[in-house]
Amino acid sequence: MPKLNKFKVKIETGKQGTPGPVKFSINSHILPFENTRGETGAGGIFEGGFDINSFAHSLTLVGPEEGQWHIKKVHVDFDCESVEPYSVTFGEVTLDDSSQLDIWRDPPLPTFDV
Repeated sequence: MPKLNKFKVKIETGKQGTPGPVKFSINSHILPFENTRGETGAGGIFEGGFDINSFAHSLTLVGPEEGQWHIKKVHVDFDCESVEPYSVTFGEVTLDDSSQLDIWRDPPLPTFDV
């Protein structure tokens, strides 16, 4: 598992938004995103990131404190130590105060011709 230097998210909200703030959990510590822009209302696009500089044993997008948040798509860009940057995209999901979306993925395995 490589050290996670930083990550960025782009979240496309569906028909039901949330007033925010958008938070994530890293290794069971809940934090708000930094350098944010956009919105999480219905049809909105939210972008944010965080400089972690630590090993990610778990990384989740936290549901809203009240109501439900329908998410059409989540795109995550990872910048890890000793590997090329990589991205992961997740499809539709609905989050609430008792749910989280696991957004951590290990880097892709190296490929080569034989």
